[in-house]
Amino acid sequence: MKRATVASRAGLAVALFAIACTESIGPERGSPGVPMFSYSPNGVTLNKQNGSLGGSGQLLIKGFNPTNPHHGDAIIATFFWLGSTNIIDSVRDVLTTAPSYTPVGNRYTLVEYVTAGGYSMATYIATNVQGFPDPNTDPNASDILAVGAYLSQSVADGGVALTSWTGVEDNFATALGNHRSASGSGAAGTAMPAQAGPIAINAGALAYTVTMSGLYILDGPAGYTSLGQGSDNFMKEGGAYAVQTSAGTIDPVWQWFNGSGSTGTWLATNLALNTATAPASTGNLTVTTSTTGSSLDPDGYTVAVDGGPGQPIATNNSTGVTFTNLAAGSHSVVLSGVASNCTVSGGNTQTVNVPSGGTATAAFSVTCTTPPGNLTVSTSTTGSSLDPDGYTVTVDGGSPQALGINASVSYTNLSAGNHTVAISGVATNCTVSGGTSLTVSVPSGGTATTTFSVSCVTPPGNLTVSTSSSGANIPGSYTVTVDGTQSRSIGSSSSVTFTDLSAGNHSAVLAVPSNCTVSGGASRTVAVPSGGTATLSYSVSCNAPPVVNAGPDETALTGLLYTLRWSFTDANHNGPWSYTINWGDGSTSSGTVSSEGSFSAGHTYVIILPRSFTVRVTVRDAAGASASDTKLISVLLL
Repeated sequence: MKRATVASRAGLAVALFAIACTESIGPERGSPGVPMFSYSPNGVTLNKQNGSLGGSGQLLIKGFNPTNPHHGDAIIATFFWLGSTNIIDSVRDVLTTAPSYTPVGNRYTLVEYVTAGGYSMATYIATNVQGFPDPNTDPNASDILAVGAYLSQSVADGGVALTSWTGVEDNFATALGNHRSASGSGAAGTAMPAQAGPIAINAGALAYTVTMSGLYILDGPAGYTSLGQGSDNFMKEGGAYAVQTSAGTIDPVWQWFNGSGSTGTWLATNLALNTATAPASTGNLTVTTSTTGSSLDPDGYTVAVDGGPGQPIATNNSTGVTFTNLAAGSHSVVLSGVASNCTVSGGNTQTVNVPSGGTATAAFSVTCTTPPGNLTVSTSTTGSSLDPDGYTVTVDGGSPQALGINASVSYTNLSAGNHTVAISGVATNCTVSGGTSLTVSVPSGGTATTTFSVSCVTPPGNLTVSTSSSGANIPGSYTVTVDGTQSRSIGSSSSVTFTDLSAGNHSAVLAVPSNCTVSGGASRTVAVPSGGTATLSYSVSCNAPPVVNAGPDETALTGLLYTLRWSFTDANHNGPWSYTINWGDGSTSSGTVSSEGSFSAGHTYVIILPRSFTVRVTVRDAAGASASDTKLISVLLL
């Protein structure tokens, strides 16, 4: 579909409601009595167009995005909707400014309204529109001119088609020629010609025709230029135009095809807009150029008057390019196509007053300089242990710039010619191919490139392992192994160094006897620095089991309490201690003591015949180390 969906936002509806209920604010039209001419030597021409279908609610609106019409244009706005009554209260234009819309105030006059079969179509016209940013004089403005119809009732579906025309007569009454509308219908499965009927038209006038229906396959009138077609789920519309070379009568014919299986309805409108006549007072304008300096623009410039078609002009043209039959008065002259290395004295736009029956002159003075060039400096770094903080680069000894190990920086606006580029901050384990300083030729208006190739190697490192031991039963040495392949003996409180290890992480394991433990674990990971020495310390604690004395062999009498006296010592003093006494007859006694020394325990043996029992005393320290001692008890009968 040629047009985007019609917006019907509540916020915009409120804005236009406010406009409709307040005093009209019209665009600036100049001083009283001073005419504003829309005359164009090219006659009537299409400038901008836009539109959409699929709108709903009480507002049908569309903007001339992406760019506005020109001041002095005529705007034709045709609105379409489902319904059989003209419910348009007013047609207004606004600027789509944020956060709300700004009223413009051009007057839109209803020219034709036609309805049939539940469809309605109304065409409004405004001439000599003003009061919005003109793309000729304000090309960067973002405020878009929009035209909307505010409805007295909501519609389920509707839309708008907008066109703006350059070269239409300013005065509405003079601009509007003949116009008429018609409607019709046809049987299902038939082709239906749709024509509003003949109207007389002047030479040079714009013939505008528009149609809508709910049917299919719209063909435009022969000899007319299509303005495009729009459609949604409920309606279809199309517009076309032709500029008349001579006076006569027009009756454009549209073709609708009714394939819906039922009778179809069409609407059509024809109208004429007269071309603006040339102002009675005209003059000429001659534009000259004078260019000095170096590296002059080889293809010259372009000059345009009042945003019209541009004409080429040489860099040095003393005779000039002449624009004839311009309206007497003020005109804007723009010189474009100026190379970036050139500047126009006073700017590239001049305002010139063209005298009636005479010739004005606009002289542009241009100065050019040799364009500077650019330089891109890159690095390519390979190998291992690459420099982590990158490098520093300077051009001609100027301000340094940081440069990554595989990156680039750019220098702009350098004078054309040779420049010295130097790189510094290169790590000692890296070398620069060809040296750290280069001479590079920068071309005028171009970009030179140079690359420093850096190669790095990783220096090996060392690892020093140390031990410190405490406790009892400390061995004379341990074994330390690096990466599972290099094993060295190390004293219990000593150190050993592994040399020429690759930089990076390495594993180390300290092997100790079972009575010893390593604080933090025997297996470690240590990072060996490139060109440096890493240190790894082990703290070892060794434990000796208690020394138990069950006492000498003794005798006991059956049935009488026997007292066992036993003792123990612990070199680590690693209490508390748990003990177990196995009396040898299947019974045991156990307990916990908090100090070393001598202790006693009682037990009664009951026998029938004399016999001996082996008593075992076992003591376990807090670290889990244990030891035992035994003695023989001979039990006698009473």
